[in-house]
Amino acid sequence: MANISTSFMGLNMSSPIVVGSSTLSNHTDNIKRAEDAGAGGLVIHSLFQEQIELEAMEIEEELLISSDHFPESLTYFPQMKHAGAREHIMWVERARKEVKFPLIGSLNATSKGKWMEYARQLEEAGCDALEVNLYSIESNPTKSPKEIEERTLEIVADVKSCVSIPVAVKLSHWHTSISNYSDKVVQAGADGLVMFNKFHQPMIDIEKEELVLNWSLSSQAENGLPLRWIALLSGQLDVDMAANTGIYTSDDVIRQILVGAHITQMVSALYCHGLEHITALNTEISQWMDKHGYDSIEAFRGKLAKHNVNDPYAFERAQYVSLLMKAHDPKAQYGLVHGYYPIEVRPGRVSG
Repeated sequence: MANISTSFMGLNMSSPIVVGSSTLSNHTDNIKRAEDAGAGGLVIHSLFQEQIELEAMEIEEELLISSDHFPESLTYFPQMKHAGAREHIMWVERARKEVKFPLIGSLNATSKGKWMEYARQLEEAGCDALEVNLYSIESNPTKSPKEIEERTLEIVADVKSCVSIPVAVKLSHWHTSISNYSDKVVQAGADGLVMFNKFHQPMIDIEKEELVLNWSLSSQAENGLPLRWIALLSGQLDVDMAANTGIYTSDDVIRQILVGAHITQMVSALYCHGLEHITALNTEISQWMDKHGYDSIEAFRGKLAKHNVNDPYAFERAQYVSLLMKAHDPKAQYGLVHGYYPIEVRPGRVSG
């Protein structure tokens, strides 16, 4: 059977399927199940900037109260109900002892602050790499895109200076120029790009007339967005790329690799089918590779990236215009009805 192992940011992975950041990693038993099922690695559920800052405020408050009675209390941390950030680090240490495959720590932040110390602590706890999620919504109309981008780029550079392990940045697709911003993130030191963040949109309960949590699984239709941008940027940026959002099947994984992805992150499919779903997908990927004559992931990674197809505008607006024009061509009806229209590949050596 074909070898489906790959690498991401220098980390060797037995499969291109990585368990994305989610509650699936809340228990060490699940992490062991993911490894046993054949996952290439796992992104640990995020440690949020708000968790760290809340804990710091509680520590300070407890110390001030305690110091009125016992001056020596300033030398230790009192027992608190909320111990999210510190508990998270200890949990990572336990998880590291249970498995051998790569563990990627996740930090979710919006601005610079003391939380960056936890990047170093996650490394010390045994994480093989970090994923920095810079998700935030800027509602201040006086803030320019340049200011917003510079703030996030400073965070990337500062995190890189704190650790010696690789750092991936999970991107938002809301930037005016994704390609330009991605390049800046790489220049700031990112070793990997994860495309893209999954956004949960607000919802209103019209009976109670209040804002409610609107959590939903990704749709398979959403994986076209990372596919497009990985195809456009593969070969242009000196960085490893991961596809995230809407990855459900082995076909989805193969498609993302064909346009240049090094790995895919999977969450929603595993909520639906269980962690053991990975085993079946790995087998299907290997069978597809055997059928098409590929003995390794690198043999076909990037084959359909922008720089390897005959039509340089295939992943841009020209593809949209082309599809509309082909809608009036009877010969093209089969492809349109079945949801695709073939794009010619340039002959020659494939490079991701």
